[in-house]
Amino acid sequence: MSQMMSYAMQLAQMLNGQTSPNPSVGCVIVKQGRILGFGAHRFAGGPHAEVEALRMAGEAARGADLYVTLEPCNHHGKTPPCTEAILQAGIKRVFVATEDKHAIVAGSGIKRLQDAGVEVEVGLLRREAEALYDTFWKTIERKRPTVTVKIAQTMNGIAATGEQRWITSEQARTHGRAMRGRHDAILVGSETVLVDDPALTLRTEMGIEPIRVIVDRRGRVPETAQVFQDGKNPTYWLTSVPRISHDQVTVLVGEYETPEAILKRLYEQDIRSILIEGGPTIQAAFFEADLVDRIEVYQAPSIFEGEAWTGQHDIEDRFQIDQIETVGPDLHLTYIRKEETPCSPD
Repeated sequence: MSQMMSYAMQLAQMLNGQTSPNPSVGCVIVKQGRILGFGAHRFAGGPHAEVEALRMAGEAARGADLYVTLEPCNHHGKTPPCTEAILQAGIKRVFVATEDKHAIVAGSGIKRLQDAGVEVEVGLLRREAEALYDTFWKTIERKRPTVTVKIAQTMNGIAATGEQRWITSEQARTHGRAMRGRHDAILVGSETVLVDDPALTLRTEMGIEPIRVIVDRRGRVPETAQVFQDGKNPTYWLTSVPRISHDQVTVLVGEYETPEAILKRLYEQDIRSILIEGGPTIQAAFFEADLVDRIEVYQAPSIFEGEAWTGQHDIEDRFQIDQIETVGPDLHLTYIRKEETPCSPD
């Protein structure tokens, strides 16, 4: 049984970050040890994983077992309730990795199936599922996007400057760009755009391009900037001085004096996760406001002269290492908040 749930988990993990503001879900339908259908929720507003799997299984689903990574929904939203699709298909047993903590579901999907006579077992690969949905649930609870800061630095904690633009290897930079696809938005400040004129794209055909968010309170970024001109993915311009107006840019006018104000506006735009790649000023603002949830550090095997980047002490005081891996000649270190250790599998 755990093997079938593992398949469902792999489907969900493959699309993690691609279904926002919804969670990614995987589903597998099995009868007598044979997989009849499988599916995943591929994009917000699209068919849910259970429906995709049931369509593949067809009439053979009657009397089968269904494995799903998250409790089936029991409400009408952009799609009909998955519980009704499961009942109509004649599924005999449902294995759920974890309950959905969202108030709109919160056990109602499991209860609906049980009341209709379906055998439901909850908790198969629960720890893996809770690790997968940890960010989704925290976002709903806090009513703000989760915030990840990405840093490239030397062994002695010196971050990139205009004179030393590339500290890490090409492998690490490619790895870091792929990380963009697991977030709804990339956020930078006006200084980063003025100095580097970045594209802020995945640079690959795989994955959904994230929204580019430019925090430019004083309206300093010129209309000729790449992020305003290339049309590669949506761009949100947060400013109090709306000088630019064209189809490729969504202008969100406001004061944006605090990180809290920025996150509030982005949450209202259905953005649930942001990756901050901007320079030291905007990173420092989020660290000082205690709004950073995760730090991704790419550390090169080199030593430069200078001062350590702003968040160095924050890492030591408020974060702990969750994962370390090598990427080419560099180290990739993931830090999470000390009080928010996820329930990840051993």
